[in-house]
Formats: sequence, C-alpha cells, structure tokens
Amino acid sequence: MSDNISKFQKNAELIFTYIYNNRMIIISAVVLIIVIVAGILIYNMNIENQDKSVNSEFESAFALYSQMPEERLNDPNVVIEITTRFQKVYREAKGKTLKLRAAYSLGSIYYDIGNFSESSKYFKEVADSRGFYLQESAIYNLANSQIELTNYTEAVNTLENFIRAYPNSYLNPQATLTLSDVYRKQNDKTKSINVLRNWMNNNTNNQYLNIFSETISLIENNVY
Repeated sequence: MSDNISKFQKNAELIFTYIYNNRMIIISAVVLIIVIVAGILIYNMNIENQDKSVNSEFESAFALYSQMPEERLNDPNVVIEITTRFQKVYREAKGKTLKLRAAYSLGSIYYDIGNFSESSKYFKEVADSRGFYLQESAIYNLANSQIELTNYTEAVNTLENFIRAYPNSYLNPQATLTLSDVYRKQNDKTKSINVLRNWMNNNTNNQYLNIFSETISLIENNVY
C-alpha cells in the first residue's frame, strides 16, 4: 500500500515539475488560443459591419420582390431592377449568410420567370452549404429546377438525397410525390408506385395518406 502511495506521489511530483518547467509554453498556448478566438470574433464583427450597407440593399430588394404581384414579373424592367440589386448584394457581401440569402433570392426570382438554368445554379450553391438554414428548401427547389430542365436523372438524385436527409421535413411528402412523378416521366411505373408505397408504410398516421393512395390508383389505371 505504501509503495502505491509512494509511486502516486512520485508521479504527481513529476507532473507538477513538468508543468512548472513548461509553464511558459502552456501559458503561451492558452494565450494563443485566446488570441485566435478573439481574432475570429473581431473578423466576424468586421464582416458584419462591412455588410451593413449591403444588407440594407438586400432588405430593400427583398421587400420589393416579396410584395410584388405575380403579374409584375412579366415586366422585364422590373425583373432587371430586382435581379440587379440582388446580384449587387451577392457580389459585394463579405459574410456567408448574406451571400447565401442573396443566392437563394436569385434562385427564386429566376425560377419565377422561367430561367431554370440560373435558378439551378443559385439553388445549388445554397443546397451545398451544409447547415445553412435555407439549405433544406434550396435542395427541394433545385430538384424542381432540374425537372423543368428535363434533367430527370439529376432530379431523381437530388430528391432521393433530400428524402433521406430530411425524413421529418414538412416538404418530405411533396418531395416523395415529386419523385414519383419524375419516375413516371422516365416511364418507370414500378418505381413511381413503389416510392409512394414505401412512404405510406413508414408514415401510417399522416394526412397525406389519402393523396398517396389516390395517386397510386391513378398511376395503376394509367390515368397519369
């Protein structure tokens, strides 16, 4: 017992001696970490300050776009004005959040006016930004842009990834219905039906069950 205590004391003394002899190195490491963290915080604050004027431009353009009657999107001058303002924010934003918000807005307006190549480009940028709060809807919107471009293989991959990544999303039922429709466009009736049945088996208490059941019946009877 005394031997164990003696070993413990020796180990403790060695540890203490090591820390004491290397105290400047340890203190320097702690200081370095603090400096790095402080630098990151200051850098982020500087970005936010630089983005203040650009953010005002974004909010102004977004308010104009979100409150605009749909028929005004038929006016080329209006579309040019809004897209130009969003593009300015997209180019000049220093922070990731503001840049991605501008990208998502550009994806939306290009989708609304039928420019699906551009909408795909901007939605993909947001869709690839892991953890961003608009990533979920951007992936779904990307799939719809790909469908409009008849890029069905890409749309299938996008929708399948979405369904796996967001099983509890409010968009999941619609994504599944859309995936079924894409399979049907590819003349794959079996997959079109199976994806709906699989969803129903995993969601037995859902308000969409009737819609899924009716859709399966329509596919089976070649109404679709």
